Amino acid sequence: MKPVQIHSPGEPSCQGPPDRLVGLADGVRDPLVFRTGLTTTADGRWALYVTVPADATVPIPSVEAQAGGYPVVYEAEPDAPPLAGPARPARRRKQTP
Repeated sequence: MKPVQIHSPGEPSCQGPPDRLVGLADGVRDPLVFRTGLTTTADGRWALYVTVPADATVPIPSVEAQAGGYPVVYEAEPDAPPLAGPARPARRRKQTP
């Protein structure tokens, strides 16, 4: 199976992520993992979030073992960083009649 291109997290089933999961997120190491973090699954469970190459085969056994039983969401690392737009839209000039 390949990683999803864009993950859509669900509404969290509880207020905040478990402390143990927060600690795990910073320690995940695997040659295929670019970034790690926290997210929720589509059904609202807190999960480990990792980005991997788009052509990687997931799940990755070493990542699953490091996740300590928590779900893992694999997302494809984008080819290029996202482009940021302006913080506020440009103001429209008043048109004079």
